[in-house]
Amino acid sequence: MKIVQTFWSGGKNNLMNESYGWFSPDYHVMGWVLSSNLLRRYYSDVELYTDKAGYEIFIKKLNLPYTKVHVVLDCLNKYNSKLWALPKIYTYSLQEEPFLHIDGDVFIWGKFDKDLMSSEFITQNMESATEYYKKLWIELENNLSYFPEEIIQDRKENTDIKAYNVGIFGGNDIQFIKQYTKKAFEFVDKNISSLQNINVGDFNIFFEQYMFY
Repeated sequence: MKIVQTFWSGGKNNLMNESYGWFSPDYHVMGWVLSSNLLRRYYSDVELYTDKAGYEIFIKKLNLPYTKVHVVLDCLNKYNSKLWALPKIYTYSLQEEPFLHIDGDVFIWGKFDKDLMSSEFITQNMESATEYYKKLWIELENNLSYFPEEIIQDRKENTDIKAYNVGIFGGNDIQFIKQYTKKAFEFVDKNISSLQNINVGDFNIFFEQYMFY
């Protein structure tokens, strides 16, 4: 199974000025160095999906050990840079064979189990929403203009919100994953005009992890 990673700069030109949720830009870059090298320690095929800015630092300057690099994410620069889950979903959508996507802050110390790699779907773990996430969802319900039918139905049937953590994500059912990515993008695209009314960063959890659930 192919291993893939995604980095999108969010339209930023100088990655050493951006921490991307890490303590500092230095730690962010060091995390990618460690993650990619550990993956290559155990797997012969590790590919990176990135934009021009990511290619400049991760490949041209740091020479990270990816077996193939796809510079395809600049097409997402029209989106709000806080939609950090969107480039990952775009990477999922491009896959034509079984794959496992690994976030840049995931560090492995051995190969993944063979039974896991043969699964239809692979995620890091299942989550039950806390009161904090329920409050975030109420904000979205009050401000977004579009919700997928699957989510509308789930909200009618269940009081709790469940989701899948996708620090690792993939599987062998490529057809279903493509359907999911299409619906996730639709969830975002049909709410573009509503994003000004919400905390955009909070939205990622729901169009990626809750949508997949």
